Amino acid sequence: MFLLILAGCSNNEYNSSDIEKTFATKEEALHQFLEKNPRSYVEQINTTDNDEIFIVRSGNHQYSAYGMKRVNQGYIVVKLTGTLALHNTIAGSSEFTTTEGNDYTFLVVKKGKIDELDYSSRKYSFSPLYMGDAEIALNKGHIKNNDGATLPESVIQSTEVIAEPNTSS
Repeated sequence: MFLLILAGCSNNEYNSSDIEKTFATKEEALHQFLEKNPRSYVEQINTTDNDEIFIVRSGNHQYSAYGMKRVNQGYIVVKLTGTLALHNTIAGSSEFTTTEGNDYTFLVVKKGKIDELDYSSRKYSFSPLYMGDAEIALNKGHIKNNDGATLPESVIQSTEVIAEPNTSS
């Protein structure tokens, strides 16, 4: 099984119009972010490095990572990766750098498909996302920089679904 690796946005690629829309607290920034994504599942992952990462699933198995950024006296939620579309595949991965400068790689696998991954990918430690609908491995560093001799360290401390799609319209 081939895993698609997409490069994430660098920390300097945030839209300047987003910076103007900062919020006084993290809670306000997160509330606004969730309001902008009413038809998405959002899973909050707290890492062992104290990063808060938000994995958003929109549509049919489309995944993106977001993070909280402090800007001047406020906060915003910024996109850290491109969107992984798993329509015709069982898994995908993306590398990114958080707003705090920590490098990570995440691998997302559709429910029940881990055994179909290539052997090297099955060695990662996966955790359920969205109440078991998918599985994620979130590791320190970038896979492309790994020599394959050691398995990157898992950084998932806890996960929690913080939003489910609002299908009423």
